[in-house]
Amino acid sequence: MNTIPTTVKGEHAKNQLIAAGLAQFGEYGLHATTRDIAAQAGQNIAAITYYFGSKEDLYLACAQWIADFIGGHFRTQVESATALLAQPAPDRAAIRTLILEACHNMIRLLTHDDTLNLSKFISREQLAPTAAYQRVHDQVIAPMHTHLTRLIAAYTGRDADDTDTILHTHALLGEILAFRLGRETILLRTGWTAFDEDKAAQISRIITCHLDFVLQGLTLRSLES
Repeated sequence: MNTIPTTVKGEHAKNQLIAAGLAQFGEYGLHATTRDIAAQAGQNIAAITYYFGSKEDLYLACAQWIADFIGGHFRTQVESATALLAQPAPDRAAIRTLILEACHNMIRLLTHDDTLNLSKFISREQLAPTAAYQRVHDQVIAPMHTHLTRLIAAYTGRDADDTDTILHTHALLGEILAFRLGRETILLRTGWTAFDEDKAAQISRIITCHLDFVLQGLTLRSLES
């Protein structure tokens, strides 16, 4: 990637190109054209080469933007989880609260229209991963997934490294992701016209209910085994 001295104008141009890249790559993957990206960004097509080097480098820059965005929104939860799990006997109520906070944070992000292009980009990478996905995975997805797995394990008495525990964690995350990936189904089935704060709060209540079922069920299974 080119290293261009930062100016206010240059930073604005780069941000516009990344925003346009997220939209175009989310819709068309690497088949998106530099011409369409530049046009949506309101920039000259040569700006992509000037600021990023190539379309592929812009794609990686979009992935890095996503990693930074997700990392920034969940930094507080990650730091709290690290501190809590470092304790000899973490308080179970505090663990549940932290899991819920992370889930509610994810719900807020995934029901917001501004993150739709981010979701499309990541969904494409999940189905046909490139080096871009590895970057996002290594920097934010894997650490967050691991922390959530360890929290669930600590609450339920399970082994955090056990494959079943990892899969239980992923299944819980899948419930939340379903409200993004199945957005139109939810809107049509409920009669909602959009996701607003009230709808996000209602979804959070449902996820809280399901989370408690999962935590209680896994805890009982651990005690029985």
